[in-house]
Amino acid sequence: MKRIVMFEGGVETLAYFAHRMAEQFERMGYLVFFYDLQDEERSAKKLRKFIRPRETVLVTFNFQGLEKEAGVYRAGIGYIWDDYGIPCYNIAADHPYFYDDRLRELPQDYHHISIDRRQQAYFKEFYPEYREAGFLPLAGTELAAAASGKRYDVILTGNYTKLSFFEPYINWINDEYAAFYRGIIDDLLAHPAQTVEEAALAHCEREMGKEPNDELRIALHKMIFIDLYVRNYWRGLAVRTLVNAGITVHVVGKGWEELEDVTNPENLIVHPQTDSLTCLRMLSESKVSLNVMPWFKDGAHDRVFNSILNGAVCVTDTSKYLCEELSEGEGVCYFTLEEIGRLPEIVRELLADEARLRETVERGKKKVREKHTWAKRAETLAEWIEGKEK
Repeated sequence: MKRIVMFEGGVETLAYFAHRMAEQFERMGYLVFFYDLQDEERSAKKLRKFIRPRETVLVTFNFQGLEKEAGVYRAGIGYIWDDYGIPCYNIAADHPYFYDDRLRELPQDYHHISIDRRQQAYFKEFYPEYREAGFLPLAGTELAAAASGKRYDVILTGNYTKLSFFEPYINWINDEYAAFYRGIIDDLLAHPAQTVEEAALAHCEREMGKEPNDELRIALHKMIFIDLYVRNYWRGLAVRTLVNAGITVHVVGKGWEELEDVTNPENLIVHPQTDSLTCLRMLSESKVSLNVMPWFKDGAHDRVFNSILNGAVCVTDTSKYLCEELSEGEGVCYFTLEEIGRLPEIVRELLADEARLRETVERGKKKVREKHTWAKRAETLAEWIEGKEK
């Protein structure tokens, strides 16, 4: 199998990931075709010319090409992937409960790839009707040319949503449900080592008893705002803790102008949302990159690997997988959400010791280059694809 279909023209970050994987696929001898979601009519014609039955596979992120797009799906007929018997490998860049409405009517040869091992276990339990292909965490990209100097002490690349935004979702049914949702949120804020599904399922069982999985997965899909609430709570708290302690933080993304309870606003420098390449360049100009996991308790975020590969020490909360892959001082300095008040001390100690910053980055960069680039992920996925064909 030597032909791979991938997607661009949707979410910029996912297209960037796909192109980095494609570079390695091509080095390995694959032909790669990019279907442009912004130009479906032309792409659909080119796609049919590119496809060779039994030689072609789809590799996509977040169900692109699997959402009944006009160029690849016809009502009453189905997907082009089924017409030609094309295996579909989908890297879900978030928890399965975000995608419950999409995990329906998929092509026959669908393979689900998880970026977190806890999410993988959830998928196996709640979606047994689909093939689970494996665990493939997010990865990093190293710029060809390093920055000539460091312009920023501390940076965080990512958006922020103010917590009041979620109030209509908490209150969307009635007061009883609102109290139920707030109970789950309070539990997660008090015990942040839990996954959202662990807390939510425990509260559901206490309130309603043991429900069948098909009902629970629908209920969890309706509670994705809880995931987003706790993510933004901790991300905002991490930035605010540093800023209010007198440490200047450069944030790159939407929504930071609305960060609540900032007492030292002069220390919060907001840069507009930008593309992946610009974020990498800004990371290369930074000494410390702040990361708060988007509730990946047994996976890793690309922000961690991008930071290290481009010369910034990543100060991050922990996950089981990340701690297995990178020990303290191997590109990372860890903190726990429970002790987030220690962040200013951790960051000040790093910024005061240029030699430690350099040594920490170099120790981590070697390991990340060996295991955690998109080229390495492409190699792993190619092994899975070729193994299936044998």
